[in-house]
Amino acid sequence: MTRRYLLAATFCVVVAAVACFVPLFNLVGYESAALFGVIGGLLATGLTVADALRQDALAGRAVDFGRFALRNLGLLVVPLGLLTLNGLRVPNCDWAAGYSFWGLIAGMAVLMGTASAWVAVTWLGRRRLTWWVAFGLPLADGAALAYHLATEPPIVGHQWFLGYFGGSIYDEALAVPLSLISYRILHAIALVAVVAALDARQRWQRGLRAGWTVALALVAMVVFTVGFAYRQDFGIGIDRTHIARELGGLIETEHFLIFYPKTRVWEQAAAQLAEDHEYRYDELRQFFGTDPVEFTGRKVRSFVYADRDSKGALMGGRNTMVAKLWLHEMHILWRGTGDRMIAHELAHIFTEPFGSGPLRLSMQRGVGVNMGLVEGAAFAAEWPARDLSAHQASRAMRELAIAPDLRALLGASGFWTQASGRAYTLMGSFVRYLIDTYGIEAFKEAYSHGDFSGAYGKSVVELVSEWEHFIDAIELDARQREVARYLYDRPSIFGKVCARTMAEWRRLATLAAREGLPAEALVHLDRVLAASPGLVTAVAEYARALGQMGRYDEGLALLDERLNAPISLVERAELEALRGDLLWQSGQAEDAARTYVGCLDAGVPIDLERSLRLRAHYAERAHDPARRYLVGSNSSAMGLYQVAHWAHEEPDDPGAAYLVGRRLWQSRQWRDALPWLERARGQLGAEVLDAEADLMLGQVYYFVDRDEDALEVFEELSQSSITRYAQEATRWLDRLQWRRNTGAKTYR
Repeated sequence: MTRRYLLAATFCVVVAAVACFVPLFNLVGYESAALFGVIGGLLATGLTVADALRQDALAGRAVDFGRFALRNLGLLVVPLGLLTLNGLRVPNCDWAAGYSFWGLIAGMAVLMGTASAWVAVTWLGRRRLTWWVAFGLPLADGAALAYHLATEPPIVGHQWFLGYFGGSIYDEALAVPLSLISYRILHAIALVAVVAALDARQRWQRGLRAGWTVALALVAMVVFTVGFAYRQDFGIGIDRTHIARELGGLIETEHFLIFYPKTRVWEQAAAQLAEDHEYRYDELRQFFGTDPVEFTGRKVRSFVYADRDSKGALMGGRNTMVAKLWLHEMHILWRGTGDRMIAHELAHIFTEPFGSGPLRLSMQRGVGVNMGLVEGAAFAAEWPARDLSAHQASRAMRELAIAPDLRALLGASGFWTQASGRAYTLMGSFVRYLIDTYGIEAFKEAYSHGDFSGAYGKSVVELVSEWEHFIDAIELDARQREVARYLYDRPSIFGKVCARTMAEWRRLATLAAREGLPAEALVHLDRVLAASPGLVTAVAEYARALGQMGRYDEGLALLDERLNAPISLVERAELEALRGDLLWQSGQAEDAARTYVGCLDAGVPIDLERSLRLRAHYAERAHDPARRYLVGSNSSAMGLYQVAHWAHEEPDDPGAAYLVGRRLWQSRQWRDALPWLERARGQLGAEVLDAEADLMLGQVYYFVDRDEDALEVFEELSQSSITRYAQEATRWLDRLQWRRNTGAKTYR
């Protein structure tokens, strides 16, 4: 054991000791495996070159390679042991996945580093070029990954030492990816081919038989070549052409090339998809005063994915929408006309003409990307209609003492350390304030290099103070504060217990429940609650799954136990609402009705209020068809049958008509939904229900080209006392005017 090996081992131990106190890296999991993949790979490369040259191990014998490989793997033993022991201090929820990541990433990285050095030493011997080749091979692979991420759609990728780059930090759920397993299988085959070939070369030079090693090398090379040719099918090195081929559909409009899934459902919605893109383009052109298509001379490429899983498989990021403005393209999910995802990601592309650097982003002193301004600009342009506006939410966060210092969010790295809801909302509010107060041109000047003094004649400290004074003057009621606490008082990924594992288990539980497999959902939720017993969302999901299985008493007992512990008012209302569902399902309609009404008294978000009012109305009547539909377990097809049968049996019930119309509206069956929504209009007995019914009806009129009727409905709704629906109606009025002015019906 050489002195340099002991130094390398000591360095690894020190890094592991520090990692034990760094969130995410303090677990036996993905982040720590990637860290030691890079460190271990580089150290293995250097140690192998130095010691092989010193020991005259230049012949390339397989046995010598094995000896060096085993010795280099020893660098990982103590760090892995320290992180394992750290599991006594920090919860480590999935040891199997953690050790799998270490084997696939860190272990294989050491073997790849050893192999890179072994090839250089065997072929070049004692030359200065040996060191350049040994380190150059993995570094070139790293550069290739960076180039691929910069020039192709995916935000995930693979590299010799890093193993797997997971993309956005906001996609918390992460299990061992199939693509990583496939990638390392290819590496294992390549290692066999290289070592066997070098061993055969050494045998020939010594006059020994090498038939079996030659055969092994050839077979491994053939298998590797075939596997490499089909690598994109396993999620490795996916490019734009592969994604376009997998999606299959293409629409070309004045400003877009839209790639979408070529299925029957998507073909029916293609015209609306195209129109929605063009409307958003015109809306953002007016907001920013820029025209990126005119600026670059090429159309925006928009990749629209069928669902989160297909998006994750093709380009990474199940939950993260992406705009690579330097490539003039965006990658989104689309839930229908008016979906804000187009607006947000397209807004990024509209900042391209006034961005800076090769990526056309907001740069901080020409070095770091100012993500606070990048995302703040998109949020300010999108300005979604919600229960609370970004200004109101910012006021509530400051009042609740959960708002981070805005000056920190404006830094190159501070934005990522906060929970996304807080960071996006606060920066969106600040940027919107700047634009509304000083105009878009001043903001564009500040955006390029983060030069606030040059653009506004005021320091960023002064501007933030102005914004704080503006925000603090906003008045809120108790309900708005509690809604804000519910929405924004959440830890970032760095402050969660087993963040990635817990998110993955919850994802699997949700998927199982959606597919009608509550028993399977309970298996995943048992793990979540074992690691975090007080997690309200997991308790709710568990109780709901018990309800699906008819185990109402167990579900009620679980909810009662959690409700006896400290909990926010909105979370309490959510659990109480679920408690009402279980009571109603078990035949206790009167108790369920009282529970629903009690939730309404607490003040809840609009979507929950709408659902509660409907359930309370029918529970008070012990209405059995409503119970089966509103709180029962049913598939999509069965649900439509149930509510349609209910509406047929009770044609004068506006609630049944509303629910049938809503179901058809969700399925984009506009003409079928129309008579049901017309029948329900103004008859539902609660402003929030009537407002949503009007919003759907106005949209249906829009889609069936009854513009005058849509205009009447939206104008009336724009006067609603419920701000969210009033804002939505105003935007649909703008869309109607745009369509009239541009003749956008040509997209239909």
